[in-house]
Amino acid sequence: MLCIHRRLRQVVWNDQIMILAIDIGGTSTKLGLVEEGSVVARSRMDTLGDADEQAFLDRLVERALALAVKEKVKIRSVGIGAPNGNQLTGTIENAPNLPWTKDVPLARMISERMNVPAFLGNDANAAALGEWRYGAGKRHKDLLVVTLGTGVGSGFIVNGELVLGSAGNAGELGHMILEPEGRACTCGRKGCLEAYVSIRGMKRSYEEAIATTGKTCLDLDIPAIVEAARNGEPEALVVFDRTARWLAIGLANAVCATGPSRIVLFGGLSRNRDLLMPRLTRQFDDHLLNIYKGRVDIVTSELPDDDAALLGAAALTTV
Repeated sequence: MLCIHRRLRQVVWNDQIMILAIDIGGTSTKLGLVEEGSVVARSRMDTLGDADEQAFLDRLVERALALAVKEKVKIRSVGIGAPNGNQLTGTIENAPNLPWTKDVPLARMISERMNVPAFLGNDANAAALGEWRYGAGKRHKDLLVVTLGTGVGSGFIVNGELVLGSAGNAGELGHMILEPEGRACTCGRKGCLEAYVSIRGMKRSYEEAIATTGKTCLDLDIPAIVEAARNGEPEALVVFDRTARWLAIGLANAVCATGPSRIVLFGGLSRNRDLLMPRLTRQFDDHLLNIYKGRVDIVTSELPDDDAALLGAAALTTV
């Protein structure tokens, strides 16, 4: 750390003062310098590999300061998107898949290390803010953003405000129960939407479809399933049919709760528009309550994955 601070004293700074945005993922952590809604510089580091959160923080701050030195800018504030991040407390609660203590007050820890204000929120909420401020959700006061990846995250904008709830953890669409006594979910319950429409859920669906044919499946990664579907394999196409149906039911139920004018899908699964969107929009319309028909559309993100997460993390500093 001392070498970084010596470099900071030697550098000739530009007049630019930027927001440092941090997106903490299960395997990698992304950093970006954000100015006027654009990510102007980036860095990346592994999330795993440290003994505890203090060791992770040492690496994170060093990487952040090195990025500022390289770009010759000053950091005015820090926004952090993280799994289980509580925006009301600035704490990562029960950090999933990380060897950390139960609750980590990461916003306070970073603020003390870097001597600037720091703000932390749920990673899906951060993505929602990014889409709302800079992406496909612009000009929509009522918006739902759903991230489809290893898990299913969501962020609800209602009347121009991010929904947090009384404890700061509202809006968990992925853990609404879709099938009582259904598939086991990582949250410990059964039948959650995430267990059906996440990457993990799609792999399970493919296993089930293949099992009915007696075929042997050697490759269960999502790119292989997508390729098989594009080649017309019946079992792979069934996966997209079922995934679209389950997602459509979940989204139609969410519309009943908050009445968004737009739903934005974000993340790996949403990139396969040709396979997902025709099936999803048809099923969504079938399950949507009549009073909402024609009043809500479903689109995919207009932002690159990294940009949406980083811009959303930056937006946490101005909420």
